[in-house]
Amino acid sequence: MQDYLSELGIKPFINAHDTITLYGGSRMQKNTLQAMHQIAGMFTDVMGVQRAVGARIAALTNNEAAYVTNGAAGALQLAAAVCMADGQAAAYKRLPDTHGMKDRFLVLYSQNHCYLKAIESAGGKIHLVGDTDEVLAFDLADAMTDTVAAVVYTPHIRYDPASLPLPDVIAMAHEKNIPVIVDAAAYLPPRENLWTFTQNGADMVIFSGGKTLRGPQASGMILGRKKWIEDCLRFGAPMHGICRSSKATKEAMIGLCVAVENYMNLNMEEEYERCSLLADRLMEAMKSGRIYRPWRVEHGSVGQSYPRVFARILPPATPEKVAESLLRRRICVGTSKPDNAIVISPLGLTEEEAATVCSALLEIDRSYHDIPPVQP
Repeated sequence: MQDYLSELGIKPFINAHDTITLYGGSRMQKNTLQAMHQIAGMFTDVMGVQRAVGARIAALTNNEAAYVTNGAAGALQLAAAVCMADGQAAAYKRLPDTHGMKDRFLVLYSQNHCYLKAIESAGGKIHLVGDTDEVLAFDLADAMTDTVAAVVYTPHIRYDPASLPLPDVIAMAHEKNIPVIVDAAAYLPPRENLWTFTQNGADMVIFSGGKTLRGPQASGMILGRKKWIEDCLRFGAPMHGICRSSKATKEAMIGLCVAVENYMNLNMEEEYERCSLLADRLMEAMKSGRIYRPWRVEHGSVGQSYPRVFARILPPATPEKVAESLLRRRICVGTSKPDNAIVISPLGLTEEEAATVCSALLEIDRSYHDIPPVQP
């Protein structure tokens, strides 16, 4: 069998950071790859595939309907587009020209983030509500004018202090007949998030397919009310218009469908225990080192329910130097400037890889043994 990766000089590394796009997301399971291989060797009605997998994903996740996109950013672009078009094909075809259309998207100030550029790419305009310290109900109510296409809400552990509860936001928006989009791209686990947001009343909820779901990296999905998902089917790729560039392949559609089924069948308690044991293993290794002061947190970067390990780095080492040393060993970790720490997630690690990471961390620690310590 020809080794194309070696021919191109592509080398693997250990992802001890997170399900980040730059690292390739996550590993797909064998049956996901088998389904993708099966459909890759045939021609079929792509829209028929979209409807079939959408119906299956919706049933699996306790939702009215579902639509597969080419990633969470593509999902956000399409969700914005269908809100602005509001069922009108002629309006959709004019995008990104929004003249005469509702084109403002309300975002709580503390929830402003770079991925909202996907809304602007469809022609939408971001209107921030409140400020960095707080947002009050009357701030949101005052912003709900007849030019608003939707409210976009991003659940995130760092946003909570300066946010409004999602059920309150939904109630206020629906009172004005304004739809609510929840950008929950990386917000798994808990698995219940696949239906909790929609059961709370959100109209469309967006998830990445290539992160914890372990689907194709260039996949995402919109879960939500049938009315809006039907508009996604009417206007989204492969139909012509602003979202044509965001088309999902038949391979991505079937791959994500199998990945969601796998995720729904996953024993979440066993998966948490697996991650917990790896986290403890990493902690114990660093405790024996000189430059590490490790601690454990019980949440992911946006509040997901899995453990991670932080380790404050003592001088003369720095988090950046440790991360660079690990990268030279083909191991990727994160860094946290506020904590002066490296960050390690067990989510994508096998036991063998975790052992390699532990060995590398201790090897780096030993390289500092001949240097007098500097008290922080």
